Amino acid sequence: MLHPDSGAVKPLDAALALPLHGGLGEGLVPLRQLRDLRAARSGLWLGEGWSVRSLGAWGWLVGCSFDRDGNVLVDPLAGAPALADRLAVAHWLVRHTWGAWFAVLVDPRSESVAILRDPSGLLPLYRRIDAGRCLLATAPALFAQAGMAMSVSWPHVRQFLQDPERRQRATCLVGVDELSPGVLYPLEQGAHQVAIWQPALHVPASGDVTLAVAAQRVRDCARMVMRAWSGHFGQVVVAASGGVDSSLVCAALAVEGRPFACATVSTRDPSGDETAYVAPLAARLDVSWRAAQYEIAAIDPGAASFARSARPVGKMFVGELRRQLGEACAAVGAARVFDGNGGDNVFCFLHSAAPFLDAWRALGPSRQLAEVFVDLCRLTGADAPTLVRAILRQWWRRQLSARRPPNLALLAGPGETAASLPLTDWEAQVPMTATGAWAHLRLIEAAQHHVHGLDDPLRFSPLFSQPLVETCLGIPTWVWCQGGINRAPARAAFAAELPAAITGRVAKAGPDTVMRAVFARDRVRLRAMLRDGLLAGQGLLDLAAIDAALALDPQADDDRIYRLLDLVEAEAWARSWS
Repeated sequence: MLHPDSGAVKPLDAALALPLHGGLGEGLVPLRQLRDLRAARSGLWLGEGWSVRSLGAWGWLVGCSFDRDGNVLVDPLAGAPALADRLAVAHWLVRHTWGAWFAVLVDPRSESVAILRDPSGLLPLYRRIDAGRCLLATAPALFAQAGMAMSVSWPHVRQFLQDPERRQRATCLVGVDELSPGVLYPLEQGAHQVAIWQPALHVPASGDVTLAVAAQRVRDCARMVMRAWSGHFGQVVVAASGGVDSSLVCAALAVEGRPFACATVSTRDPSGDETAYVAPLAARLDVSWRAAQYEIAAIDPGAASFARSARPVGKMFVGELRRQLGEACAAVGAARVFDGNGGDNVFCFLHSAAPFLDAWRALGPSRQLAEVFVDLCRLTGADAPTLVRAILRQWWRRQLSARRPPNLALLAGPGETAASLPLTDWEAQVPMTATGAWAHLRLIEAAQHHVHGLDDPLRFSPLFSQPLVETCLGIPTWVWCQGGINRAPARAAFAAELPAAITGRVAKAGPDTVMRAVFARDRVRLRAMLRDGLLAGQGLLDLAAIDAALALDPQADDDRIYRLLDLVEAEAWARSWS
């Protein structure tokens, strides 16, 4: 395990080979070079600064693990009773540890192997099968660096573009998929994967949680989570956007007395300038902060934000954002940037009637149920008759498929897509009658493309940590909208430390003007990239619709502008693999 006093905390790069048939035999042999992965029957390569944790006869754990008080675990099985089998070990790890890790679990009798990825998803793990071996890596680029041929899977690219919000087990690379978090994957023939982490177990069965109790739970858990991660990373910079989520990260760090600075990157026009919120936040918490602005000249549409990643999930402004945040880290000697990504999702930012149905099931006809109805009217801006109709529609649809229709904007029809399964199907574990809890889990899954884990060399998203997710799932969905404001327990958790302008804020701008400026500046280049590029060559694009989108006024209120820029990002990503 890397500790802060050993210098800059490096991203976790790991790759391993495991036999698909027979036992592990000689154990998990250390590989000196990444290229040794090509020929190894079994073995583990780790990037600089990292080591494995022994699980005794049960195997090894790779990554960062804490106990439920936030202490680093030297022995992840410390305090465990006699464990009967590999399945019991997996359940122990998920219940008693958390962090960003994966485990190689061995059956001492048969020497057969299984892989378990921690439930948070904060350490990705990608898989390819090759010559009777299971090859795993924390980044698909490691396969390429080991000398293995990699290519784009165009049917999976089409599938991704039609449903870009739902992370799939399949990636957009040929022969590479992603292991689902919280699932045990046995390698022996005929064995079935087992869901070890079951979020339904954390959904409350009753409605006896008050806002005050919920806020205290969020506060205590957030403090523990930030204490643990800041103890690992040392000095950090928080990407402070002036919103509730990143401000909660700042407040928890401040209450724990952890060293951090703030940085915000704004647009030059007022629509995306958050400094009026971040300045009083930094002053209130008595921390330094750095204000920067997007340099549109530095944004290159031809450079993918996440080149050689598993999927084209980036946005065109992200490269410039990372550059500015990297400079903020260098200025204070920080190892990482903490962000508030995933906060809306973990803190149950629902804008629907779903929480009312949960309250009805738990509370029945009551004064408290009437208060929930009023809260939802205030939250959604709907009058009473409109909300009643929405509740009835929600009740009716709860028994119908929630599958979203494909997004075919600017694409050449549905075309051939590759069959795939979602990376997680957590919502399937709760009954559709638990409408709000079901929607909360879908909301959490929708953030999976946008959180940053231990594999990222710059950014990290601590709000997606397992204990915080479990704590928030345990709060009834209608409590999150109490008082007619979204994320109410998260706002109340650190109300004493944060400016009222932040805890009461319900809307926040983004870098829209930056995206539109790039669209206006680079129209000719964008046309060439799309009309003459790889996506068009594969027949994925509706070129007439692309031309119409390129002709739009940059200030038009038209989502086709953002869709077109996403397609340009996908084109740049595909070229990074070509």
